[in-house]
Formats: sequence, C-alpha cells, structure tokens
Amino acid sequence: MKRFLIVMLVLISLSAMAFAGGQQDGGEDMIVIGLSQESLDHPFMVTQRDQIIESAKALPNVKVIATDGQGSVVNQVAGIEDMLTKGIDILLLQAGKAEGLKQELKKVHEKGIPFMFVGKPIHGTDAITMVSMDNYLIGTEIGEYVVEELKAKYGSVKGNVVVIEGIPGDETSVNRVGGFHEVIDTYSGIKVVAQQPADYRRPQAVSVMQNILQANPTGTLDVVFAANGEMALGAVQAVKDAGRLDEVIIIGLDGQQEELDAIAAGDMAATWTYEPCGTQGFELAMKILAGETVDLEVIPASRKITKENVAGQKPAF
Repeated sequence: MKRFLIVMLVLISLSAMAFAGGQQDGGEDMIVIGLSQESLDHPFMVTQRDQIIESAKALPNVKVIATDGQGSVVNQVAGIEDMLTKGIDILLLQAGKAEGLKQELKKVHEKGIPFMFVGKPIHGTDAITMVSMDNYLIGTEIGEYVVEELKAKYGSVKGNVVVIEGIPGDETSVNRVGGFHEVIDTYSGIKVVAQQPADYRRPQAVSVMQNILQANPTGTLDVVFAANGEMALGAVQAVKDAGRLDEVIIIGLDGQQEELDAIAAGDMAATWTYEPCGTQGFELAMKILAGETVDLEVIPASRKITKENVAGQKPAF
C-alpha cells in the first residue's frame, strides 16, 4: 500500500508539471506566452507589448514574459534562451535582423514550441503564422504617390529623390524600400541622389539628412522617403532647420501621432499607417494553443494619410 501511494503521488506531481507554464496559486493551469522584440526604444514596439500584456490580463490563467533585445540580435537571442529555460507555451516574435535569429528559431521549433511573428516577420522559417502589414505593397503605393507628386510638380515624371533606410539587412526595410524602387525605377527621369540607413531612429535620421542636404544644394531635392515614421520626423527636423521645407516633400511610414501633426502643419506630405499587431497576435496565439488552424499570413490593411484626409484620422500608435 505504501509503494502504491508513492507511485500515485509521483504520477500526480508529473501531471501537475506537464504544462510548460507552471501553475497559478489557485491551481489552474497557467499558459505562458513569450514575447521577444528587437527593442523597446520605439513607440511601435512599446504599444505592441502593451497590447499583448493587456489582452493577457483579461484571462486569469495567462501570463506574458516579455524581453527587450535592446537593438542587438545577440540580446534578443539571449532573451529567447532565457524564456526557453523558464518554460513557455508559445513564442511571439517581432523580428530584427534575420541573420542570427533564424538559427535560434530552429532550436525553438526543435523543442516543439510553436512560434509566430507579430509586427515584423522573417520569411522562410517554421513560424505557424505571421501577422504583419505588407511592407512591399506599401512601398509600391508610396512609389506611385511619389510619381504622381512629381508629375504634378513638373508636368512630367522627373525629380531627385532621397531614400532613408531602416536597419541594414532588416527584412522590413528591405521590402519597404524594394517596393518603392519597383515603381520609381521604371522612370528614367527619377534619380535617387542618396540612399542611406538611419536604423529606424530619429537622431540618426537627423544626422543623415543633414549630410545629404549639405551634399545637395538648395533647389536640387524634391522628395524624401523615410522607411519609418521616426526617420521621417528626423528628416523633417533637418530640412526645417535648413530652411528648405518649401523645396522637398517628406513621406513616412508608421502613422504615429507626431507624423499626423506634421502633416497637418504642412511639414510632411504623407504617411502610411503600420499598426501594432499585439491584440490580433494574441488572439491568434490563443487559437493556436487551442488547436485551431490559422492562416499562414494575416495582413491588416494600411491607411494612406495626407493633408487632405488627416483631420479625424487616428494614429496607428
């Protein structure tokens, strides 16, 4: 009888530990969601994290472990490793550079932990799904907008364009800029006079744009396309400081409140919204854990915002 009781206690203990996340004080199974983001020094990532945490608070048996890669792939991988050690049921990932992360995600997959992308994906992995706007498509739409603006300015499609990229090698930036080039490169009259990275950050964009303005005298620039909103706002600051806002139109991609304010003030021409995907990503994660089938890609729609429609528009974040 004593041996039987010991065996039963062991079986009960093993059963209690069988789920990845542990237990609540009340004894309910706890679902643990891991959230890995490249950084938290950008309002997009902060909003996305907050959306996921708030969604989890509405459920008594769900908690979130969120990590901040601080702009380093090494740190982001270390955060994922830490979550694997603690035990998670699913990993939500906002990707930085693909290089370095892909190998880590192979390890996650081999451990049998499902993962998905929110906000910024990497293609060619074992992700169950990705919820993200179509960066390449948005890039083409911005290219078409620039074509129309140059045609309206000169009567034909010609002009000098500046492109400010995000982090070099970042798939999101590559797709946004790639879609833009697909359109403008078909017009021989459009010249890209400068294309430089500013890592999605405003201070870097200010410095990059200042250098570009110095290299291109007054009257020689027409358009600045920045691959996110923070860089567009940095470009606005540099162009305004140089007294050249009447010369160049500046286009961003995010749709944050400061961009909308800049458009309303006439400092920016347009932006396309890039909505944080935390709430929708959380809903998909719960469906995956419940055994439901989800689409391989979920693509929310983007909104084009210009001075004509900026009144009443809600910021993306």
